[in-house]
Amino acid sequence: MKFFQKNRSSRPRIFILPTRYGTVFLLGALVMILIGSAYQNNLVNMLAFFMLGLIFIAMIQTHNNLKDLHVKTLEAEGGFNGSQFLVTTVLSNQSTEPRFNVEARLKDLKPLSFYESSRSAPEKGTLLVRVAYPAKGRGRHELKRVRLSTVYPLGLFQAWVWHPKSAHYYVYPEKRGDRPLPIGSSNNHDGKLSHPLGGEDFHGHRKFALGDSHHHIDWKAAARGRPGLVKQFTEGTPGTRVLAWNMLPDLDIEDRLCQLSRWIDEARELKVVFSLILPGEQIPFGQGLDHAIRCWEALSECTGQANKHSEADHASTK
Repeated sequence: MKFFQKNRSSRPRIFILPTRYGTVFLLGALVMILIGSAYQNNLVNMLAFFMLGLIFIAMIQTHNNLKDLHVKTLEAEGGFNGSQFLVTTVLSNQSTEPRFNVEARLKDLKPLSFYESSRSAPEKGTLLVRVAYPAKGRGRHELKRVRLSTVYPLGLFQAWVWHPKSAHYYVYPEKRGDRPLPIGSSNNHDGKLSHPLGGEDFHGHRKFALGDSHHHIDWKAAARGRPGLVKQFTEGTPGTRVLAWNMLPDLDIEDRLCQLSRWIDEARELKVVFSLILPGEQIPFGQGLDHAIRCWEALSECTGQANKHSEADHASTK
């Protein structure tokens, strides 16, 4: 008996309340009962009790639609500040009956869009729910629980339950800045920029930046309606790039992080090998999306030591 009570109390509690439509429906049934009693009209009484029957059935069915439904996994993908991040919730249905119209949401966050194709969980099956939320506040954020809710079958009641499940996600700095991507070898760890054009082999275009020579502008591209493009040249191979914090001493912390975030995205698109050097942390050379995500996560958590180094840079410039 004690084991049964302990096991029962460990289950998440399901809450249920009438929706706005359900409240109106319930008041309508009560009014019908008063009218049928006042005029002794059996047809009105039958309709009123039929409405009450629907209310009780809907309340039981809505409550049961969340029973034996558990959160199997909760994962979140990072996003850039001012954009959105994606949360994936996998629900496990332990019942022999399917569950319909189930939503999974986070606390204190308003969803932007839903990506699941169906909200029904088959019997003894799983349901994948993907929801996008606004990404605000650079850094690492913790998720501690997820809310499952349903209004099935008639929309008269809403039932919800909180499931404890921990996960985390990163909000990366915005990808903005007007500085060109540094071009140089892997030995350039001191943060000094190499020659902006590199060798003699044409490598591609980049946007015109203040200080670029007008001799390097692609005038043919400008004649075709693509102004503001500068030719880039390399030594024949993309080479490796070093993206360092001290390359941007004239920018404040957030602007530095945003510029580095844009450089990481450009290096990923160019498919070059690059490393990231931050105050107190150095990420070795790598390539591809996984390496870029690792660098963006390091940027999102760059706070305290970055402040000290920024103050030291400003003091040295004075």
